[in-house]
Amino acid sequence: MSEHVRTAVVIPIGPGKETALDTLESVACYCAEPHLVVLVDDCTADGTYEALLLNKRPNWHILRNSRPLGRLRLVQTLCSAFRFIACQSHCDLVLRLDQDALIIKHGILTDALEFSRANPSVGLFGVYERDYNRPRSFDSHQRLISAELGWLRALLGLRPPWARLLRLAESRGYRRGDNVFGGAYFITHTCLAALQEVGALNVPYDWHSRLMEDVYFSMAAVAAGFELGHFAAPDGPLCLEWNGLPYPAEQLAKSHYKLVHSVDKGENTDRNANEGKTAREFFRGIRRTATPSYRI
Repeated sequence: MSEHVRTAVVIPIGPGKETALDTLESVACYCAEPHLVVLVDDCTADGTYEALLLNKRPNWHILRNSRPLGRLRLVQTLCSAFRFIACQSHCDLVLRLDQDALIIKHGILTDALEFSRANPSVGLFGVYERDYNRPRSFDSHQRLISAELGWLRALLGLRPPWARLLRLAESRGYRRGDNVFGGAYFITHTCLAALQEVGALNVPYDWHSRLMEDVYFSMAAVAAGFELGHFAAPDGPLCLEWNGLPYPAEQLAKSHYKLVHSVDKGENTDRNANEGKTAREFFRGIRRTATPSYRI
Protein backbone atom coordinates (compact mmCIF):
# COMPACT_ATOMS: atom_id res chain seq x y z
CA MET A 1 0.00 0.00 0.00
CA SER A 2 1.22 3.49 -0.80
CA GLU A 3 2.46 5.44 2.22
CA HIS A 4 -0.08 8.17 1.54
CA VAL A 5 -3.48 6.68 0.78
CA ARG A 6 -5.57 9.63 -0.31
CA THR A 7 -8.96 7.93 -0.52
CA ALA A 8 -11.09 5.52 1.48
CA VAL A 9 -14.26 3.63 0.66
CA VAL A 10 -16.78 2.92 3.42
CA ILE A 11 -19.47 0.28 2.93
CA PRO A 12 -21.99 -0.72 5.63
CA ILE A 13 -22.61 -4.44 5.22
CA GLY A 14 -25.90 -6.25 5.69
CA PRO A 15 -26.97 -9.79 4.74
CA GLY A 16 -25.99 -10.87 1.23
CA LYS A 17 -22.44 -12.10 0.69
CA GLU A 18 -22.83 -12.25 -3.10
CA THR A 19 -23.87 -8.61 -3.41
CA ALA A 20 -21.25 -7.47 -0.89
CA LEU A 21 -18.39 -9.23 -2.68
CA ASP A 22 -19.62 -8.12 -6.10
CA THR A 23 -19.77 -4.48 -5.03
CA LEU A 24 -16.30 -4.78 -3.53
CA GLU A 25 -15.08 -6.27 -6.79
CA SER A 26 -16.32 -3.17 -8.62
CA VAL A 27 -14.28 -1.01 -6.25
CA ALA A 28 -11.13 -3.07 -6.82
CA CYS A 29 -11.63 -3.16 -10.58
CA TYR A 30 -12.22 0.52 -11.21
CA CYS A 31 -10.25 2.31 -8.47
CA ALA A 32 -6.62 2.54 -9.58
CA GLU A 33 -5.81 5.04 -6.84
CA PRO A 34 -4.34 3.47 -3.69
CA HIS A 35 -7.29 3.33 -1.33
CA LEU A 36 -8.45 2.01 2.00
CA VAL A 37 -11.68 0.01 2.30
CA VAL A 38 -13.55 0.07 5.61
CA LEU A 39 -16.40 -2.42 5.96
CA VAL A 40 -18.82 -2.41 8.89
CA ASP A 41 -20.70 -5.67 9.24
CA ASP A 42 -24.06 -5.30 11.01
CA CYS A 43 -23.85 -8.65 12.82
CA THR A 44 -24.86 -10.60 9.72
CA ALA A 45 -25.75 -14.23 10.39
CA ASP A 46 -25.98 -15.58 6.83
CA GLY A 47 -22.30 -16.16 6.18
CA THR A 48 -21.59 -12.65 4.87
CA TYR A 49 -19.17 -11.73 7.65
CA GLU A 50 -17.29 -15.01 7.22
CA ALA A 51 -17.12 -14.44 3.44
CA LEU A 52 -15.61 -11.00 4.01
CA LEU A 53 -12.94 -12.49 6.27
CA LEU A 54 -12.22 -15.27 3.78
CA ASN A 55 -11.87 -12.85 0.85
CA LYS A 56 -10.14 -10.04 2.78
CA ARG A 57 -7.72 -7.96 0.74
CA PRO A 58 -4.65 -6.23 2.20
CA ASN A 59 -6.32 -2.81 2.02
CA TRP A 60 -9.53 -3.89 3.79
CA HIS A 61 -10.37 -3.14 7.41
CA ILE A 62 -13.37 -5.13 8.62
CA LEU A 63 -15.28 -3.76 11.60
CA ARG A 64 -18.35 -5.32 13.18
CA ASN A 65 -21.15 -3.78 15.19
CA SER A 66 -21.40 -5.08 18.75
CA ARG A 67 -25.13 -5.64 18.18
CA PRO A 68 -27.42 -5.37 15.13
CA LEU A 69 -28.29 -1.76 14.36
CA GLY A 70 -30.35 -2.08 11.19
CA ARG A 71 -31.48 0.65 8.82
CA LEU A 72 -32.85 3.00 11.47
CA ARG A 73 -29.46 3.10 13.21
CA LEU A 74 -27.33 3.31 10.09
CA VAL A 75 -26.03 6.61 11.49
CA GLN A 76 -24.33 4.71 14.32
CA THR A 77 -22.91 2.10 11.92
CA LEU A 78 -21.36 4.78 9.72
CA CYS A 79 -20.08 6.71 12.72
CA SER A 80 -17.90 3.74 13.68
CA ALA A 81 -16.35 3.72 10.20
CA PHE A 82 -15.93 7.49 10.09
CA ARG A 83 -14.30 7.53 13.56
CA PHE A 84 -11.88 4.82 12.41
CA ILE A 85 -10.90 6.85 9.35
CA ALA A 86 -10.65 10.12 11.26
CA CYS A 87 -8.34 8.56 13.85
CA GLN A 88 -6.45 5.89 11.90
CA SER A 89 -6.07 7.37 8.42
CA HIS A 90 -4.72 10.49 6.76
CA CYS A 91 -6.72 10.06 3.55
CA ASP A 92 -8.12 13.22 2.01
CA LEU A 93 -11.49 11.89 0.93
CA VAL A 94 -13.99 9.15 1.76
CA LEU A 95 -16.53 7.52 -0.56
CA ARG A 96 -19.51 6.22 1.39
CA LEU A 97 -21.04 3.47 -0.75
CA ASP A 98 -24.17 1.35 -0.34
CA GLN A 99 -23.93 -2.41 -0.69
CA ASP A 100 -26.37 -2.21 -3.63
CA ALA A 101 -24.37 0.48 -5.45
CA LEU A 102 -21.71 -0.20 -8.07
CA ILE A 103 -18.76 1.63 -9.55
CA ILE A 104 -19.02 1.05 -13.31
CA LYS A 105 -16.07 2.96 -14.78
CA HIS A 106 -12.54 4.05 -13.97
CA GLY A 107 -11.66 7.41 -12.46
CA ILE A 108 -14.36 8.13 -9.89
CA LEU A 109 -11.94 8.71 -7.00
CA THR A 110 -9.66 10.98 -9.04
CA ASP A 111 -12.68 12.95 -10.25
CA ALA A 112 -13.82 13.40 -6.67
CA LEU A 113 -10.39 14.50 -5.48
CA GLU A 114 -10.31 17.12 -8.23
CA PHE A 115 -13.79 18.34 -7.30
CA SER A 116 -12.76 18.58 -3.65
CA ARG A 117 -9.63 20.59 -4.48
CA ALA A 118 -11.69 22.97 -6.62
CA ASN A 119 -14.33 23.37 -3.89
CA PRO A 120 -12.52 23.54 -0.54
CA SER A 121 -15.59 24.88 1.29
CA VAL A 122 -17.58 21.74 0.40
CA GLY A 123 -17.37 18.98 2.99
CA LEU A 124 -19.94 16.53 1.66
CA PHE A 125 -20.99 16.08 -1.96
CA GLY A 126 -22.95 13.80 -4.27
CA VAL A 127 -26.57 13.96 -5.43
CA TYR A 128 -27.66 17.24 -3.88
CA GLU A 129 -29.19 19.92 -6.10
CA ARG A 130 -31.36 17.60 -8.19
CA ASP A 131 -32.04 13.98 -8.99
CA TYR A 132 -31.02 12.72 -12.41
CA ASN A 133 -34.37 13.74 -13.97
CA ARG A 134 -36.27 15.89 -11.48
CA PRO A 135 -35.87 18.43 -8.70
CA ARG A 136 -35.21 16.92 -5.29
CA SER A 137 -37.79 17.25 -2.54
CA PHE A 138 -36.81 17.45 1.12
CA ASP A 139 -40.37 17.90 2.44
CA SER A 140 -40.69 14.51 4.16
CA HIS A 141 -37.42 15.02 6.01
CA GLN A 142 -38.47 18.52 7.02
CA ARG A 143 -41.73 17.20 8.45
CA LEU A 144 -39.92 14.46 10.38
CA ILE A 145 -37.45 16.95 11.87
CA SER A 146 -40.23 19.28 12.98
CA ALA A 147 -42.23 16.38 14.45
CA GLU A 148 -39.28 15.05 16.42
CA LEU A 149 -38.67 18.49 17.89
CA GLY A 150 -42.25 18.75 19.17
CA TRP A 151 -42.95 19.89 22.72
CA LEU A 152 -44.47 16.57 23.83
CA ARG A 153 -41.39 14.59 22.87
CA ALA A 154 -39.23 17.11 24.71
CA LEU A 155 -41.49 16.78 27.76
CA LEU A 156 -41.09 12.99 27.67
CA GLY A 157 -37.30 13.26 27.43
CA LEU A 158 -37.24 12.06 23.82
CA ARG A 159 -35.57 15.08 22.27
CA PRO A 160 -33.09 13.80 19.64
CA PRO A 161 -29.39 14.53 20.22
CA TRP A 162 -29.09 16.16 16.77
CA ALA A 163 -31.23 19.13 17.93
CA ARG A 164 -28.05 20.97 18.93
CA LEU A 165 -26.49 20.35 15.53
CA LEU A 166 -29.64 21.53 13.78
CA ARG A 167 -29.59 24.85 15.62
CA LEU A 168 -25.96 25.36 14.68
CA ALA A 169 -26.56 24.31 11.06
CA GLU A 170 -29.57 26.60 10.70
CA SER A 171 -27.51 29.50 12.00
CA ARG A 172 -25.23 28.80 9.02
CA GLY A 173 -28.00 28.74 6.45
CA TYR A 174 -29.09 25.10 6.54
CA ARG A 175 -32.68 24.41 5.47
CA ARG A 176 -34.37 21.63 7.41
CA GLY A 177 -34.25 18.32 5.61
CA ASP A 178 -31.73 19.28 2.92
CA ASN A 179 -29.37 16.41 2.22
CA VAL A 180 -26.89 14.78 -0.12
CA PHE A 181 -28.49 11.45 -1.08
CA GLY A 182 -27.14 8.54 0.93
CA GLY A 183 -26.79 5.82 -1.72
CA ALA A 184 -23.28 7.11 -2.42
CA TYR A 185 -21.55 10.34 -1.48
CA PHE A 186 -18.13 11.77 -0.69
CA ILE A 187 -17.01 13.38 2.55
CA THR A 188 -13.66 15.04 3.11
CA HIS A 189 -11.29 14.08 5.90
CA THR A 190 -11.30 17.71 7.04
CA CYS A 191 -15.06 17.53 7.40
CA LEU A 192 -14.83 14.24 9.32
CA ALA A 193 -12.34 15.80 11.72
CA ALA A 194 -14.71 18.73 12.24
CA LEU A 195 -17.64 16.36 12.81
CA GLN A 196 -15.62 14.58 15.45
CA GLU A 197 -14.75 17.91 17.06
CA VAL A 198 -18.42 18.91 17.40
CA GLY A 199 -19.41 15.47 18.71
CA ALA A 200 -21.36 14.42 15.63
CA LEU A 201 -19.58 11.05 15.34
CA ASN A 202 -20.66 9.91 18.81
CA VAL A 203 -24.34 9.09 18.50
CA PRO A 204 -25.97 7.12 21.35
CA TYR A 205 -27.82 3.88 20.66
CA ASP A 206 -31.05 5.34 22.04
CA TRP A 207 -31.10 8.49 19.98
CA HIS A 208 -34.89 8.87 19.83
CA SER A 209 -34.95 9.53 16.11
CA ARG A 210 -35.89 8.02 12.74
CA LEU A 211 -33.79 10.53 10.83
CA MET A 212 -32.01 8.98 7.87
CA GLU A 213 -28.22 9.01 7.84
CA ASP A 214 -27.90 11.20 4.75
CA VAL A 215 -29.99 13.93 6.39
CA TYR A 216 -28.05 13.59 9.63
CA PHE A 217 -24.58 13.84 8.10
CA SER A 218 -25.64 16.63 5.74
CA MET A 219 -26.98 18.62 8.68
CA ALA A 220 -23.87 17.85 10.73
CA ALA A 221 -21.53 18.88 7.91
CA VAL A 222 -23.17 22.31 7.69
CA ALA A 223 -23.11 22.58 11.49
CA ALA A 224 -19.37 21.89 11.35
CA GLY A 225 -18.88 24.80 8.94
CA PHE A 226 -18.98 23.14 5.52
CA GLU A 227 -21.14 23.42 2.44
CA LEU A 228 -22.94 20.65 0.55
CA GLY A 229 -22.04 20.07 -3.10
CA HIS A 230 -23.55 18.54 -6.24
CA PHE A 231 -21.38 15.95 -8.00
CA ALA A 232 -23.93 14.05 -10.04
CA ALA A 233 -26.16 13.99 -13.10
CA PRO A 234 -26.55 15.62 -15.47
CA ASP A 235 -22.89 16.68 -15.59
CA GLY A 236 -21.25 14.81 -12.71
CA PRO A 237 -20.27 11.13 -12.55
CA LEU A 238 -22.91 9.91 -10.07
CA CYS A 239 -26.27 8.78 -11.50
CA LEU A 240 -28.36 7.45 -8.65
CA GLU A 241 -31.96 6.47 -8.04
CA TRP A 242 -33.43 5.56 -4.67
CA ASN A 243 -35.11 2.38 -5.88
CA GLY A 244 -33.93 0.94 -9.17
CA LEU A 245 -31.64 2.29 -11.87
CA PRO A 246 -32.24 5.54 -13.76
CA TYR A 247 -31.67 3.76 -17.09
CA PRO A 248 -31.02 0.20 -18.26
CA ALA A 249 -27.53 -1.08 -17.52
CA GLU A 250 -26.33 -0.98 -21.12
CA GLN A 251 -27.34 2.66 -21.48
CA LEU A 252 -25.54 3.56 -18.25
CA ALA A 253 -22.45 1.66 -19.40
CA LYS A 254 -22.34 3.77 -22.59
CA SER A 255 -22.85 7.05 -20.71
CA HIS A 256 -20.33 9.25 -18.89
CA TYR A 257 -21.67 8.13 -15.50
CA LYS A 258 -19.30 6.16 -13.27
CA LEU A 259 -21.32 5.19 -10.21
CA VAL A 260 -24.88 3.87 -9.96
CA HIS A 261 -27.16 2.83 -7.12
CA SER A 262 -29.86 0.28 -6.39
CA VAL A 263 -28.80 -2.34 -8.92
CA ASP A 264 -30.66 -5.24 -7.33
CA LYS A 265 -34.33 -4.27 -7.31
CA GLY A 266 -36.61 -1.72 -8.89
CA GLU A 267 -36.95 -0.29 -12.37
CA ASN A 268 -34.31 -1.22 -14.98
CA THR A 269 -32.70 -3.90 -12.78
CA ASP A 270 -34.39 -7.11 -13.96
CA ARG A 271 -33.72 -9.41 -16.90
CA ASN A 272 -36.49 -7.91 -19.02
CA ALA A 273 -34.74 -4.53 -18.99
CA ASN A 274 -31.26 -5.89 -19.62
CA GLU A 275 -31.47 -8.44 -22.44
CA GLY A 276 -31.83 -11.50 -20.27
CA LYS A 277 -29.42 -10.48 -17.51
CA THR A 278 -29.94 -8.71 -14.23
CA ALA A 279 -28.28 -5.31 -14.01
CA ARG A 280 -25.69 -6.69 -11.59
CA GLU A 281 -24.91 -9.55 -13.96
CA PHE A 282 -24.58 -7.11 -16.87
CA PHE A 283 -22.10 -4.89 -15.03
CA ARG A 284 -20.21 -7.93 -13.77
CA GLY A 285 -19.79 -9.14 -17.33
CA ILE A 286 -18.29 -5.81 -18.37
CA ARG A 287 -15.88 -5.91 -15.42
CA ARG A 288 -14.68 -9.36 -16.37
CA THR A 289 -13.42 -7.95 -19.68
CA ALA A 290 -11.81 -4.91 -18.04
CA THR A 291 -8.29 -4.75 -16.67
CA PRO A 292 -8.43 -4.66 -12.85
CA SER A 293 -6.86 -1.41 -11.75
CA TYR A 294 -6.28 -1.79 -8.02
CA ARG A 295 -2.69 -1.95 -6.91
CA ILE A 296 -1.24 -2.54 -3.46
